[in-house]
Amino acid sequence: MAKLLPNDSPKLLDETHAFLAQKMRTPDIEIVRRAFDACRATRHTSCIQGMYLTGESGAGKSHIARGYAELSPPYQTELQKIVPILYVNLPEKSTSKAMIQRLYRKLTGLKRITGSEEEIQSRLISRLITCQTELIIIDEAQHLVRETSSVSAQHAADAIKALMDDEDGAGIPVICVGIDSAAELLTGKAKFKAEKQLQRRNRKLHRITSYAVGTANWQSLIEMYQQALGCKANLCTDNMLKRLHIATKGLFGNLTPLFKEAIEIAGSRHAITQKTLASAFEVFQPKNKLGFNPFDTTMSTIEMAITTQLISHNKDAA
Repeated sequence: MAKLLPNDSPKLLDETHAFLAQKMRTPDIEIVRRAFDACRATRHTSCIQGMYLTGESGAGKSHIARGYAELSPPYQTELQKIVPILYVNLPEKSTSKAMIQRLYRKLTGLKRITGSEEEIQSRLISRLITCQTELIIIDEAQHLVRETSSVSAQHAADAIKALMDDEDGAGIPVICVGIDSAAELLTGKAKFKAEKQLQRRNRKLHRITSYAVGTANWQSLIEMYQQALGCKANLCTDNMLKRLHIATKGLFGNLTPLFKEAIEIAGSRHAITQKTLASAFEVFQPKNKLGFNPFDTTMSTIEMAITTQLISHNKDAA
């Protein structure tokens, strides 16, 4: 088999890159940003407040969190580097020490970090103060929670609490982002009631859900994609809004991958049709649990799927 030269390596279309580079604004984004602002404003006060942003995978939590951090990027002064917002994404099975190390690595750029958890935490707090950090965002926070142990969650909660402490810590709010199980950090099983302070140090828990079919928010989101794509297919008809909803489960995180595949198949954003979307769906969802393709089935099948979806949602909410 011939080796691929650098110029022969597989590449996405230029139009695909242009589409992926666009910053999509979900209907939830302004609400969550205001909540983030409210937390950030409490830094270095006697009432430092963090927050938990939860929701199912694909709802757009990470998109909002990363986007917020990008609004206040690090910058260099004559004397030092300033990091207004420190954003990290945790890997699976993270411990409290791994979290502290990751925060310190992201802040300093150091690859090798040695010392006990307490020593690293002390260095981290000093550097956070030096870098004038105002907010910490920990994404994929559910990886700090173990199904088999409440001890790891309590250790992580204690580490977060130590960073937020206005006397011995950095005095900085911490926002945790993750699926619903991440909220267990708020209710970790501490030995003494006095240790259960993290819950009191957090504002209202925000949960992002999938967008319901037929709502203004779902239509607003699809209108945004219609404008970004400028495609032949009218994505905003009642029929297409329903087809897209069944194809993506109403999740923001599923829309971009679907349209990315459609651009690659059509060769252009503007050339996307319903037939293109049907082909893209086969690539986007190779393990199709629906039993049909939402873009080439009848509307009666779509309506039946929506009804089933609503019944399932109501049962989960009960």
